[in-house]
This record gives sequence, structure tokens and C-alpha cells, in this order.
Amino acid sequence: MDGEHPSVVLADVCRRPDIRAQILVFANEKGGVGKSTLAFHTCIALARAGHKVLAIDLDRRQRSLDRALQNREATARSLGVSLPMPKHVVLEHQSGAMLGQEITRIGADCDTIIIDSPGHDSPIARRAIAMASKVITPVNPTFIDIDSIAHFSAASLKLTSIGSFAQTVMDLREERVSRGLPATDWLLVKNRVRRSEKLQLERFDKAIAQLPKALDIRISSGLTERVGYRELFLFGLTHADCTTLPGMAGVKVSRSTEMERLMDEIGLDRMLDTEAKMLRQAREPARRMAGHRQALRNHLGATKRVTTPA
Repeated sequence: MDGEHPSVVLADVCRRPDIRAQILVFANEKGGVGKSTLAFHTCIALARAGHKVLAIDLDRRQRSLDRALQNREATARSLGVSLPMPKHVVLEHQSGAMLGQEITRIGADCDTIIIDSPGHDSPIARRAIAMASKVITPVNPTFIDIDSIAHFSAASLKLTSIGSFAQTVMDLREERVSRGLPATDWLLVKNRVRRSEKLQLERFDKAIAQLPKALDIRISSGLTERVGYRELFLFGLTHADCTTLPGMAGVKVSRSTEMERLMDEIGLDRMLDTEAKMLRQAREPARRMAGHRQALRNHLGATKRVTTPA
């Protein structure tokens, strides 16, 4: 593979202290496929189930995952509630040593580490993949977005070659196994699936059906194109949060089992503990709280205004 040899990457990783937590890395060298969105929803789903989670954002320029979690903290303060929350950090100094150090420093008591990798190849992205218990690779169901994973014949849709990102994952996984480490579990997640594009989806599904055998990769059942996965970014919320927030009476929040199904497909235990309760905490001024709550209600399509508490 291009760049550092897998043996160099694994040698660096293996010099670090053992990490007992499971490590989930959301990675794809193709940008715009929903890595940060899925990483965020996974963080929150696990935190709501009582897991202790550390979220690490490797993209120190975009910081999409970390910003969503900062927005979540701001919403909790503005609404006067305690939201289930993972610990989170942006890796400013991009080295294997610093990655291991931050995990030890911040996530020593965590059972799950979630790493959001940038949409390009880099030494730190390779180290994260080399450390991973599981690699989750989102792709939009188009042949443009699958290009980093695999190439197919236009006439027959047969697999013709392996993409550069897939080769990197395979080489690092092979090196892990050669060192006596467990093979990395790799899941391809179809994201933003539009059921209306039936013919395109059928062709795409036919092509990627060859990948489990060729790449030793699992394929998820997919997530549909839902505005709800992105519309609450400014608030740092998921739709599951909105069902238990105060002041949301009368707001219809559509419940989807897609994320629950994805957690099961990834192989995550969501029932570690009773789902965390939404706790009231020290309040901000009533008028400010009402304004923030009304903004959230408007975002969810509510028309009735909320009154300012006394």
C-alpha cells in the first residue's frame, strides 16, 4: 500500500499501553458519506443506554463530531436538563502517541471509544484503523461513493479491482492478525438510501453483494435518506432525545428503528444499563430557556408557541 508500510503502523500501535475498551472507527477516504453523523448518533445511542463513551474527532479542521457534541452541551445548559453525554476531544497533535495518551487520559474509565476519521488518507487515520475493534465505513449508494472501496465493470457489474481505502484496511487487518491480534470487524453501511431510486439501488446492491467474499466485510441493511439525522445538528440532539425533553408536548417526533437496527448490526450491546433519564438541573433565566425551547420546537415543525415560565 502507499505511504507507511502496515508493519510500521502496527509497530507504533503495539508500543502503546493496551486499551481494554472496544474501539469503533468511522472511516472512509471518500468525504460526504455521513461518517460524523453516524459516529454522533452511535455515541448518543450508547450514552443513552448507560455506556461510558469517549468520542475522538481526528479532523482538527472540520471538527464536525466535536461541534455536534458541543452543541449538545449548549442545549443541555439552555434547557436546564442533563443529557446523556459522552466525553469528547479533538486530537490536535496527530500522532499515535498522542492518540494513545488521550485515550488513557480521558477515557480510562470508558468501555467504548468512538473515533471519527477525516475523509482522506493520513498517518493518524491509519493508526486509528490499526487500533480498531470495528471499522464502520458509510457509503452513499452510488458508484461514485463506492469507488474508494471497489471498482466494477459497467457492463456486467462484476468486481474488477479493490479501491485504495479498502486495500489500506485489508493490509492493516492482515498485519494485525500476523501479530496475534484479533482481526478487525469491518462493516459497510449504506447511508442515505433513497427508495425512490429503485433501479440504481438494485444495481448497487448487486455489485456490493460481491464484497463480503472479496473483502471479508459485512454489509448493513442500510439507513434511508432522513432529514432528521441532520436537522438537529445545531442542537446536538437526536430524535430519541426529543421524546423526553421538557416542553415538547404536542410535537410529533417520528420514531425510527433504523439506528437501533444499526447498533445491532454493528454488534453493540445497547442494554448495558437502564436507559439514562433526562434530569432537570440548575436553570438558566426562564425567558432564555423558553426562547431556546421554542427554537427547537420550530425546528421540529411545531406551530404552537410555548409560554415563558414564571
